Amino acid sequence: MRRKHAAYIWFIAPAVSFVLAFTIYPSLYGIYISLTDLHFGYVGSRFVGLDNYIRLVTWSRFLPVLRNTAVYVVAVVALQMSLGLLTALLLHKRVRGTPIARTIAILPWALPAVVIGLMFNRMVSGSKLGILNYLLSFLGMPAQAWLGDPTLAMVILIGALVWRGTALSVVLQLGGLQTIPDEVLEAARIDGAGSVTTLLFVTIPMLKPTLLVNLIMASAGTFNHVSIPLSLTGGGPQGATEVLSLAVYSQGFEVLNAGFAAAIATFMLALNIGLTIMYLRVLRERE
Repeated sequence: MRRKHAAYIWFIAPAVSFVLAFTIYPSLYGIYISLTDLHFGYVGSRFVGLDNYIRLVTWSRFLPVLRNTAVYVVAVVALQMSLGLLTALLLHKRVRGTPIARTIAILPWALPAVVIGLMFNRMVSGSKLGILNYLLSFLGMPAQAWLGDPTLAMVILIGALVWRGTALSVVLQLGGLQTIPDEVLEAARIDGAGSVTTLLFVTIPMLKPTLLVNLIMASAGTFNHVSIPLSLTGGGPQGATEVLSLAVYSQGFEVLNAGFAAAIATFMLALNIGLTIMYLRVLRERE
């Protein structure tokens, strides 16, 4: 029996080692750095305890950045999952051209995030070189500073993240739909349930495990994402699109204050863990 268990351990050892080396250790080391005054470019550091966390909660940009992050994450996750479910339902139908449509639907996820950010940036560029402003000038309308307006800049940033992230939701939810037995849906139709009733009381309840995975991945992915916000808006205008992930980047690689950047990253880690626990508890209570 012990030999059998030892064989299992050897099978899972590579995965456990990978998680320890690339997830657990960096997280613990990041927490350690957050307790020091480490600056890139300076030799050595000293232990400062909770000073970086006190600085974080008293930081003048903390509440605006936290508010921006909340709006950004909630909007992106809600739209991404809703559009993903709608698209998955359409692609689940067995009609001509569905395989091609499925390939097209997941293409945004295959593109590098930086490319998507730069692509959207060129589309909404304030000069006539931007695609939207070129179309406006073609129609005889004045050019707009799309990324110069705080509300528009946030809407465009959310749109870029939704355009890319919906592809992941489509893949996950389409896979979930394919696990629902046809007999269950057929029984609902025989009982007189319409399309909407079947969706609300049969399909979605059976998709709960998939939706939970999608919710956790979408929330964490959006929360931690930095490439598109950095390449699209850079946090502007006037900090209107600055989110926590961008704050980590700017403090760590522009200000070079690694200790403070690690404190922000640790705060984000705690929020991610808290959100995941909340999602799991809500799902269990509803079950």
